[in-house]
Amino acid sequence: MCEYSCRGEKRVPVQPRYHKISASMSSTMWVYKTLSDDGSNFTNSSANVESLEDLNKRYANALLPLTITFGVFTLFGFLGNLVILIVFSLSREYRRNNFKVFVLTLTVIDLITCMTLIPAEIVKQRNFFEFENALQCKFKCFFNVFGASSSCLALLVISVDRFRKVVQPFKKQLTPKLAVKVLIGVAIVFPICLAIPGTIMCGINTKTIVNKYGTNTTIHLCETEERFEASVWRSIYKWIFILSLGGISLAYIILYTFVMQAAAKQIKAISLQRNNSSFDCARTSGIFDPNNESIEPTNDLSMRKENNSISDIQNGVNGKHYVTQCSGRSHKRHTPMLQRHGFPTKTIIWFILTIVFIVTYLTHIILSLRVGKIVRMEPEEFASFSFFFRIYFVNHMINPLVYAIFVKRFRESCRNIGPLVMEKLSQLLC
Repeated sequence: MCEYSCRGEKRVPVQPRYHKISASMSSTMWVYKTLSDDGSNFTNSSANVESLEDLNKRYANALLPLTITFGVFTLFGFLGNLVILIVFSLSREYRRNNFKVFVLTLTVIDLITCMTLIPAEIVKQRNFFEFENALQCKFKCFFNVFGASSSCLALLVISVDRFRKVVQPFKKQLTPKLAVKVLIGVAIVFPICLAIPGTIMCGINTKTIVNKYGTNTTIHLCETEERFEASVWRSIYKWIFILSLGGISLAYIILYTFVMQAAAKQIKAISLQRNNSSFDCARTSGIFDPNNESIEPTNDLSMRKENNSISDIQNGVNGKHYVTQCSGRSHKRHTPMLQRHGFPTKTIIWFILTIVFIVTYLTHIILSLRVGKIVRMEPEEFASFSFFFRIYFVNHMINPLVYAIFVKRFRESCRNIGPLVMEKLSQLLC
């Protein structure tokens, strides 16, 4: 090709431009290759950020089996406690006594929990890291504290009542009317007051969590608000709650230890007396007929008014005297009822419910010390943690099962619940 232009000017040959690709440009070229199919955006994988929606969905999917389980708890707990409420409220077989008062109190608490707290927990699990509704968060925090403290204190009143009836049967007892007043104050009003500070301090807390790409994603949690995290009042409130629950649990154990010891001694003593007696005697302390819910301790005046003969039977244990009522019927030639049935039914029922409460809530308290590590848990670990952290929900749906197993009258009443409801409705309409 001619080196001169048509004008006779010397043409300077143009050298091809070669660019040395640096390491940074090489990286840029590699990033370009990571473009999406539509070419709309591109990001370096080392700078990838998992969106809040995707992160929340990933953890919600891991929690799905637990969410379904809690849904079953809600349905079973609501229907079961509703049956208890109907049976014990309307059935003629349950007269007004302490057992009925205690059953209905726990039933109301469990119904409230099954209709509020457990559904709120289900909603939270679906939006655990994307919880932005402060009102719903405070609603859940309120019933968290109320459900725990009301059940705890109601069981404490029941434990004291069992102790008085079994260990101190001839001292002044808790009457049904007084029991209602005590339970309203101790298990309803006081837990509401106790839940208010926790509700105030509860809210939406914004944090960051390391996502699956190793970078941070901003999350919104329903927990203690940031302004209260370092507050001395929050620490005081937290430890009062923990120590109170621990102290009450210890009181349960002590009271029921005395109850079981006294019941065992009395059962042994009455069994020996029956084996040597020609009469079929029934104790009047209310602990000897496991299936008779209407027997309660009687005071001295009512005992003197009994038409049947009264005799003092010397108990060989601790030199105590126990009053027994003899019906005058011939002694049956079979194993005494107390030996066949063992411990009294009502005591067994309350003992089982109390033990379940202690185990589940102590598990919750222990795991609550690890709540701050949730943001560092993988989805599978987080699902396992959440199951045991909320295992105390079992307390609010187990009562129907326990009553069905140990209370024969309850089973029979459940079979007749349909006609019973229809009868009451017809009476109201007529």
